[in-house]
Amino acid sequence: MRLLKLWMLPIVLVASSWSTLTPKVNTNNVFAQIKTVDPDATKQTKALFANLKKISAKQIMFGHQDDLAYGYKWNDWHKKKSDVKDVCGRYPAVFGWDISKLGQGNKNLDHVEFKNMSKWILEAYKMGGLNTMSWHVDNFVSKGNAWDNKSGNVVAAILPGGAEHENYKARLDIMAAFFKSLRKGFLAKHEIPIVFRPFHEHTGSWFWWGQPNCSPDEYKQLWQFTVKYLRDEKGVHNLLYCYSPDVFRDKEHYLECYPGDEYVDIMGLDDYHDVNPKN
Repeated sequence: MRLLKLWMLPIVLVASSWSTLTPKVNTNNVFAQIKTVDPDATKQTKALFANLKKISAKQIMFGHQDDLAYGYKWNDWHKKKSDVKDVCGRYPAVFGWDISKLGQGNKNLDHVEFKNMSKWILEAYKMGGLNTMSWHVDNFVSKGNAWDNKSGNVVAAILPGGAEHENYKARLDIMAAFFKSLRKGFLAKHEIPIVFRPFHEHTGSWFWWGQPNCSPDEYKQLWQFTVKYLRDEKGVHNLLYCYSPDVFRDKEHYLECYPGDEYVDIMGLDDYHDVNPKN
């Protein structure tokens, strides 16, 4: 089975001691045999998929959200400063980012400037780290934030034929341009691979795309449209797509909104509940 199944995306390798992104194969024929959601994915993106699959069999990777952007008692530009490095002596292997508010201002919901985020993504990549991206996208109907789930079925409104569909495509256009702008190199540039985790935690009710704010079929349609639009219409070829629910009852619940193997590279899980001191 092609899918890379990483429960919680085994996120205790460190970036300074392992490169997840350096291609281990050197022929076009070998890259063609690495099957991903995007058959035209860049060599670096396919190499990332192959390396993650290899790593996940025996090792895990430790990650930190916004690691280079801010930390304990600092939140300004610091050249490769990191709380993880300050505590552990090495940078994390996984660097998480969020592109909420992209196209609406110069900062995301964590007050990270996108121009600096691009630089930090490059720094993480050059160290051999893995960059992941979530998307706490605002409510297209109410214009509230991602947690505004009281304005009806927003997913139906942004699907083809919906009142907000063109606005949704316009937002995807902005996001596609950002993904394609993440590049390494001076003469022979290539786009930096990203593990993209859209519409995450959908098994919870707190986001407008979560249950019961849309039907499983509508969620699948939204996921499939998003992948096809970014891949086929906008030519974004540096993404691995990660399906990542939150709390779930059983296997059937986990897969209830699953859009299909041809639209998912990585199966993950957001897990906050197991660290609840009451559990």
